[in-house]
Amino acid sequence: MTTFAVLFDMDGVLVDSASLHVRAYEHIFREVGLDFPDAARDAVRSGKARSHVLDLALPDAKAYLKRKLSEAKPGALKKVLESQADCSVPGATEAVHALAGASVPMAVVTNSRSPEIWIEKLGISQHIRVVITGDDVSSPKPSAEGYLMGAERLGVPPNRCLAVEDSHDGWVAARRAGMSVALVADDRPGWLDADTKTMRRLDAARILHLLEVSLATRP
Repeated sequence: MTTFAVLFDMDGVLVDSASLHVRAYEHIFREVGLDFPDAARDAVRSGKARSHVLDLALPDAKAYLKRKLSEAKPGALKKVLESQADCSVPGATEAVHALAGASVPMAVVTNSRSPEIWIEKLGISQHIRVVITGDDVSSPKPSAEGYLMGAERLGVPPNRCLAVEDSHDGWVAARRAGMSVALVADDRPGWLDADTKTMRRLDAARILHLLEVSLATRP
């Protein structure tokens, strides 16, 4: 079988995390007597990196305060998750287990700085060979750096990789990396190119089919 790999975004693809991230931010902001503004909430829901969210929330704050909040965020998120029975996107864990059964190498590429919390919660850590976080790259998505790093660590050329995304920034990052992309979306967004396929939920058979089609049309 021709070598190929699947690289997943995390938030909105594997985990239904936006509301839980917002709750964690609300907690750490309350701890220092601040409100978490709507613009920052929207940035969280758009999958923006923690540094971007904090810059939006506190444009005039001193660096030490942003650093304090950034360091407190993973612990707050972990507490939120402790009371959450299931945080997976429907079909996500089943798809990962099925792809692992087909011996497909997999990675997670995310702007998040603490994805291990989610991966462990989903019970899929044994199947995810590589995890690229916001701490591993100099530029978050839409930069291609994370996806290129993920492919390199998997030992699979980018043109033999399928990235599974749900956001514009993630789609741009994967395309810049030279990968095929599948977008998880209920409706096809207007900015999507004709080469990108969509799926309403993760499905291993659909992913394998897209890999086969992609490999058949690439050198």
